[in-house]
Amino acid sequence: MVNRILKILLLIALIMIAFTSNGCLGSKDPEQIEIDQGDFSAYEFSVPEGKFTNSSTFFLYTNKTVRAIHTVVNAPRLEVVLLKDISGVKSEKGPGIDNLVIIGNTGSSTVFSNINQFSNVSHNVSYYESSRNKNIQFEFADTISGYVAYTYSVEQGLFYHILSRNETVNVVLPPGYDTGNIIFGSPKPKPDTRQLDDQNRMWLIWDNPNPNHQFIHVKYYKSSLPTIMGFVGLVLLVASLVTTIYFKNEIRKLRKKREIIDKDKDT
Repeated sequence: MVNRILKILLLIALIMIAFTSNGCLGSKDPEQIEIDQGDFSAYEFSVPEGKFTNSSTFFLYTNKTVRAIHTVVNAPRLEVVLLKDISGVKSEKGPGIDNLVIIGNTGSSTVFSNINQFSNVSHNVSYYESSRNKNIQFEFADTISGYVAYTYSVEQGLFYHILSRNETVNVVLPPGYDTGNIIFGSPKPKPDTRQLDDQNRMWLIWDNPNPNHQFIHVKYYKSSLPTIMGFVGLVLLVASLVTTIYFKNEIRKLRKKREIIDKDKDT
């Protein structure tokens, strides 16, 4: 009887392992969904000088919001991958994104002068889940060069982007935040460029990190945090030294008193 129960438990364990390793605990069949048209003005669209290229820009905010803007060049579709664990939508059904804006130009040119050369694009959105990720695919009615923008949530102080194409990646930290401290967190891999904009936002830029890297991981913190913690550490160090000196003096006084008492006893 015991052997039979053990065999049943072993069989259940093997089935669960098989399902987990194949990602079958989440649906792999793409499901077409509807996402309402978003607010164009919520995003910081910028037209690059010169040739239009693939890029992804992520604006991080202190309320755990991320506004993502992807550019595509002569593309019929775009696929993005969000981690379930940091997308802020563990218990939420669906892809976990909103405020979707897709604008593009169906011409063959890849050089544009202003945002008015792009217009709303008909599209379909589908997604499927694996055990760890949410895969979202945007299918355009025509091949376009343009922008795909949407909003989602992440854990405060932590950003993670899975690389799935050749592109320039920009991560824009909230004003007054930084990264790169060996104790409080640093970006992986190291960005090719770091620069501050006129809003005191740190831009981290990677030039075509794929395929040498599979992901970008950024831990960020308030710029003042290392200074504050350094000051706290200094205060604690001084307090420790003062306490040590005080107790050494007290011990020395006690020893002197004991020596005096011992001398009195001898006399």
